[in-house]
Amino acid sequence: MKRMIVLAAIAALACQKVETTRSNPPAASTSTSSTAAPAPTRAGNPMPPYSAKLLDGQPFDLAAEKGNVVLLNVWATWCGPCRFEIPELQKLHDEYGKRGFKVVGVSVDEGDPAEVKQFAVDQKMRYPVVLDPDGRIANLLQTMVLPTTVLIDRNGKIVWRQVGALAPGDAKLTAAIAAALGGGKS
Repeated sequence: MKRMIVLAAIAALACQKVETTRSNPPAASTSTSSTAAPAPTRAGNPMPPYSAKLLDGQPFDLAAEKGNVVLLNVWATWCGPCRFEIPELQKLHDEYGKRGFKVVGVSVDEGDPAEVKQFAVDQKMRYPVVLDPDGRIANLLQTMVLPTTVLIDRNGKIVWRQVGALAPGDAKLTAAIAAALGGGKS
């Protein structure tokens, strides 16, 4: 519960912050582990391996998406900015889906998966939704802010990253998607 309150407070403060290859990586979290910190997950770096379960219980492995362009969106049902951007995410998924583009939502909700399933139905989310109640994706992306979104090209490289909600019709995201798909319009 404490983690949810902290994440909610941070999410409420999230602004339209777009990271490019010139961006500084997010501050590293303090850890008592002696293992090395994960590689920065900013634009220009490869996306680290990630796997989890889809809402239907089937396995999801990001490595299996190689060859597709993936917009990976980290969110939660209780996050206001996350709810705001769902129509835009669905629009992008529908518009570019036939060209090898996929939106994948990663829910970090800690509660009953049935609640996330119902939320996805209520919000008309037709793109794949992954369950990650332990927040492993947030650790990989080195973020404490919801939503956080990364665009991964066909070769598994992060080409665009944003912390905070997507604005409808975001020109920078649209250009990044077009470039990752090989140019041109939908």
